[in-house]
Amino acid sequence: MTFKTEQEILAWLAAYAKVHFNSSWDGCTPVSLADLGIDSISGAELICEFERWLGISIPVNFVESISDTTALSRALVEWQMSGNAKNNLASRFEIYVNPYQARKLAQLKLDRTFVRANGPYLYDEDGRRYLDFLAQYGALPFGHHPDEIWAAVDSLRDDAEPNFAQPSLLASAGWLAQRLVELAPASLRYVTFSNSGAEAIEAALKMARHATGRTRILSTLEGFHGKTFGALSATGKPDYQTPFGLPLAGFDYVEYGNAAALEKQLASSVGRYAAFIVEPIQGEGGVHVPAAGYLADVQTLCRRHGVLLIVDEIQTGLGRTGALFACEDEDVQPDILTVSKALGGGLVPIGATLCSEAVYRQKFALKHSSTFAGNAIGARVGLATLNLLTRNDGELLRHVRLQGAYLRGRLEALREKHPSLISEVRGRGFMLGVRFSSSRAAWPESFLGIAAEEKELAQLVASYLLNVEGVRVAPTLNRGEVLRLQPPLNATREQCDIMADALGRALDALAERHTGNFYRAIVRGEPSAPESGAQRSVTPPVATTVYATASPTDAHSFGFLLHPLDPDSYADYDPSLRVLRPDELAEFARSMDGLLDPVIGSTVTIESPTGAIACGEFIMLSHTAEQLRALAQGDAIAVLNKGIELARQRGARIVGLGAYTSVVSGGGAQLLDRGVALTSGNSYTVATGVEALDAAMRRAGREWHGREVSVVGAAGAIGSCMALLLARRASRLTLIGNPAHEPRTGRARLLRVAGEIVRNALLVDDDVVHAASVAAQVRRSVSHGASIEQAIEQLEDCGALVLTSDLREIGTADVVVTATSFPGQHMKAGLFRQGAMVCDISRPRSVHASIVDVRPDVLVIDGGIIALPGAPRIGPYGVAAGTSYACMAETMLLALEGRFENTSIGHDLDIAEIERQQVMARKHGFAIAALQSFGSPLAQARWQRFIESDTSCSLPADPCIGDLDQARESA
Repeated sequence: MTFKTEQEILAWLAAYAKVHFNSSWDGCTPVSLADLGIDSISGAELICEFERWLGISIPVNFVESISDTTALSRALVEWQMSGNAKNNLASRFEIYVNPYQARKLAQLKLDRTFVRANGPYLYDEDGRRYLDFLAQYGALPFGHHPDEIWAAVDSLRDDAEPNFAQPSLLASAGWLAQRLVELAPASLRYVTFSNSGAEAIEAALKMARHATGRTRILSTLEGFHGKTFGALSATGKPDYQTPFGLPLAGFDYVEYGNAAALEKQLASSVGRYAAFIVEPIQGEGGVHVPAAGYLADVQTLCRRHGVLLIVDEIQTGLGRTGALFACEDEDVQPDILTVSKALGGGLVPIGATLCSEAVYRQKFALKHSSTFAGNAIGARVGLATLNLLTRNDGELLRHVRLQGAYLRGRLEALREKHPSLISEVRGRGFMLGVRFSSSRAAWPESFLGIAAEEKELAQLVASYLLNVEGVRVAPTLNRGEVLRLQPPLNATREQCDIMADALGRALDALAERHTGNFYRAIVRGEPSAPESGAQRSVTPPVATTVYATASPTDAHSFGFLLHPLDPDSYADYDPSLRVLRPDELAEFARSMDGLLDPVIGSTVTIESPTGAIACGEFIMLSHTAEQLRALAQGDAIAVLNKGIELARQRGARIVGLGAYTSVVSGGGAQLLDRGVALTSGNSYTVATGVEALDAAMRRAGREWHGREVSVVGAAGAIGSCMALLLARRASRLTLIGNPAHEPRTGRARLLRVAGEIVRNALLVDDDVVHAASVAAQVRRSVSHGASIEQAIEQLEDCGALVLTSDLREIGTADVVVTATSFPGQHMKAGLFRQGAMVCDISRPRSVHASIVDVRPDVLVIDGGIIALPGAPRIGPYGVAAGTSYACMAETMLLALEGRFENTSIGHDLDIAEIERQQVMARKHGFAIAALQSFGSPLAQARWQRFIESDTSCSLPADPCIGDLDQARESA
């Protein structure tokens, strides 16, 4: 990253403004962002461009409280200098080593700092003990700090053999190599030492290419061989390769465990492959054990086609399966064999590549070297490890076979008890895997079900075991639905029982299919008490929706992106979460932040009275509105694009943007050209918000004549159009902008809205303008020769139009519309006048539900709630069955109409489009729902309380028309 100064930033911004806003600003004198034309929509695009130019991540909300160019340049300089604001409370590991891994561990509640270890146990900073059945993926064959291994280290210190002495005849390395060759399959003759398993694989690949004169390597899908370039190219998992420009040329893959597929590949590529590399048991591939005879068949095929056989025993080797080498079970004699992990005795990193005499060549021997390979500490530890494994005629290996079979038996019993949770138990010896079901058919509309489908359930079980049971395990890397159990080789039967009993209790908790109880146990570190019948009733019923694409052939398909608005929204989708305290629910939301890829939340089929059909899928993103705001702009756009791509792949021809997805993408402007049409849904949201207010006014027996309306968030896309339409009704109109903006900036934005109100008032027919409304006053004013600017001034002088950022101005309004894009319920109950009617169209909501109890004299209705034709249930998204939010409904309408075109994009909505949406809605049987309040139908008792406390009828009926006429004459 190249650091940019304030002057450079201002110069860049001037050039940007000239291109995008036709600005003549020179970058020298301060100017408000509003004067440049930068608002919340164009600001999103600006942040994207700054990210690209500066090479840093910038939060979506960065410019929210910045008013002018000087403040912006200074803030960007400070942001660069801050290193993007490190958290002082973070661990040193997070700050200096790997912040991304630290945050991921925190999300999963696996963020422990272990300060002490002994045998099979780890101890954290609080002194809590954990049984370690992960054993560093098999690299701790004897647990932590085994005495015999430390003794080997001490022996080096006592006799002072040089640890590093390359190049020379390394004594301890020679002893270890001899011992490895004596114990390994008879085909192997030479040993090349390295510092890790990945390096051992690199050596193997180089050997094979040099010995055969060929460059192509064949490996298996879902295999895992390390993370250096060559090893990662042989790892058959694109997710690990693609971000790094891998695999390298010359690597191909076949299905693991399928000898016929291997034969077909080799036969079709005669003389092309140097080697086939394979694991006896795929470790990271999910403890995948092939059918008996597979490895022997592989050897036969490789010999037949003149291809070297590389057996990767980095994880399976040295006792893990109950044999020194797993390939011995089928008497396989590889050309090359790699070992690592256990060879270091749990104390030092070391790797070794064993090869036959035919493979070992002079060029390789003299050109392949390493500064640290073959060091004396590693060699002596390796010798001590082999001595422990072979002591008493392989007593430890017999122990692994016996206790491994016992532990597998315990796991099989758990599978029989929980067949819907565990689909398979895999492995042998002390290399075992528990494969969890990846179907959510049995628990729809549950985050545990989603976790199962997304192959994250094993991760949650690992978190439960760590936090509740004090047992440490982990999923496999390539198959997230498989929980690995790899204890130290000397683990006792008692410890196996502790592990199995703990897993059994975790499965019992999981079998309740109650996300709230399961997560509460993780957070509190203790099992949840059994639920009463009343508490169990919050578990969501089995839904009738299916999650596979199954659209009628004549249906128009759509997708809709949505996300939890706030932590409470998670409980809307999965009611079992309501057992959590507010702080625990907030912690759940933090844990879910970006954890899951976009997933299908539900499906719906909409049938119009015209016979048109639209089928859609609701695609869930695991970020709240606040979390989306906190993302870097580029990261937020990447999240949304991923959801759009999922919708496109599943057949959607138009995708709607729900809740905050529109806000962070500049009204969808940053998401165009993704191969599918987009809509923000804002047009129909505006139309139905006004319709809902009309309905509420009629039900209350109120007329618009003489009423004062306040629009909070009036400078936004929805708020400005709501203000424009309400100006045709209300006699007084207060436009309230963002209080965080500098006054001059805020007023400039509101003046643009006022100008649109005036212009629109002059274009509409008389029959849509209420007498004495703001729009009617504008028409009279302009008919007397006033310009747009003069008309605005006269309206302000009269008090018929107020432009402000002061929320207290709503205190005189009869009707309040909240259309903000700022997460958080910031509209306090005390702001509203008695008898006020509030339409909260903000998502997240601007008004807290507590107002129902503390202010019965104030009525809050939900704006933009639509009754759907046929009353289908769209899913658990905070709206009643048979209804949807207007933004969702707009997407459905466009799909029914076959209008697969970008609609309602950007800041400036088209009134003509809003009116078209209303016509389409009537055509297809869409209508505003019965009045809703905080996600539920407005109860009659609530309505009655409001009516009885309403004193608004005593308000004056007429605006200051006389004052306006007098002001006009003076002008």
